Amino acid sequence: MEETIKIAVIQPSSPPEKEVFEKGLEVLKRAGFIVRSFVDFREDTPSQKAFLLFEIITSHLFTHLWAARGGFGALKLLPYLDEFFRNYHRTFQFPQIIGFSDITILHFYFYKRLKKRGLHAPMVVNLSNTEKGALRKTFSLIRGEVSQYKLRGRAFRKGEARGVLLGGNLMSLASLCGTNYFPKEEKEIILFIEETNEPLYRIERAFLQSLFSFPQRALKGLVLGDLGEVNPLEFLERVSEFLPDHVAVAFSFPFGHTAKNFPIVFGAMANLKVYEKIAELEIKL
Repeated sequence: MEETIKIAVIQPSSPPEKEVFEKGLEVLKRAGFIVRSFVDFREDTPSQKAFLLFEIITSHLFTHLWAARGGFGALKLLPYLDEFFRNYHRTFQFPQIIGFSDITILHFYFYKRLKKRGLHAPMVVNLSNTEKGALRKTFSLIRGEVSQYKLRGRAFRKGEARGVLLGGNLMSLASLCGTNYFPKEEKEIILFIEETNEPLYRIERAFLQSLFSFPQRALKGLVLGDLGEVNPLEFLERVSEFLPDHVAVAFSFPFGHTAKNFPIVFGAMANLKVYEKIAELEIKL
């Protein structure tokens, strides 16, 4: 029997704008999902947010946790989550976290701690403006209707790669460098990154900081989504000398801070094939 999808809407980062948030909730309800919102539109302390998130996760009532919005704040929850989960020994089915931007922090945290795959996808405030194809793919993944799928982009450096999909928002990833939360266990990684409202030099610096933090030769492929106003080719030209020759590189994939924000399964195995002009990322569930 198919599992009933029950979604808890959470607020780990900044509070959402009420009007766009309520429009997003309507999108979820029209899709037929059972939804309960835990958003209170207040800026609670990190310890309060972490404790509520812990209670929601360990209630065993929800299959998915959908972030209301990104912004900033998820990083502050991690030491409190460490404390709460340190003394929790019951086994349970961990719900899948959905979101991108600052929610990248939680994707990394729960993947490193529990090997739980997240869904890098639009947040609730984005849903009413998300392109229909991206929305359909997101809902299909949540319903378990997809076993594998492909995203297409443009080629920068030819090659093939196989590895675990890790990444998301670049500044959020860089904020984990040098901490116990940075992923250092995986030997084969396809890194996917997106960013917005950041100048080229800051994106370059955050990328190199992240690149130098991964285990040597672990990076097998690099996939760029939307980088906001930054020209991806200019960025890649500036960092390509630091990318080992074996790394396949592609750009202009449909994810990030844009209406065409297709979902990526964080922690899934994937194959990246970069040809002369085009690239394909095949994600296997």
